[in-house]
Amino acid sequence: MAIPEHPQYLIPYIRRIKEGNFDEALAVIREKIPFPSICGFACYAPCEADCSNQQFGEPIAIRALKRAAAGKGGDLWFKNLTIAPATNKRVAVVGSGPGGLSAAYYLATSGHQVTVLEALEHTGGMLRVGIPGYRLPREALEAADSLTEND
Repeated sequence: MAIPEHPQYLIPYIRRIKEGNFDEALAVIREKIPFPSICGFACYAPCEADCSNQQFGEPIAIRALKRAAAGKGGDLWFKNLTIAPATNKRVAVVGSGPGGLSAAYYLATSGHQVTVLEALEHTGGMLRVGIPGYRLPREALEAADSLTEND
């Protein structure tokens, strides 16, 4: 499986990370991926295995770059987040696994009022119960919790 991200998307956030501007890198990443810290820990990185950069040496460490941006970036991306005008539409998302959380994020930024319904005490679904804490630190899931909480 080749990298699903196009170079025109990768280059801006890699450049910002190289410059030490983690806030802006995180904002660029979040245009396509709502929870980069989770991807930075839990993704098995098929794009790295098939990276065409290997012909020049090592593949681009996309997973590590996302993890670095998420870990070192602040909340500036959130302050600059573009949210569409309210649609006055209400949407319920059943389940708070990766698909449910992503759907809730994109629906909310599209101006809809979103309620996430989850049977468990915390969000995360299989991320929380199926991936051990040494592989996916619970702090990454707590960040997703705080991002999806209702005000």
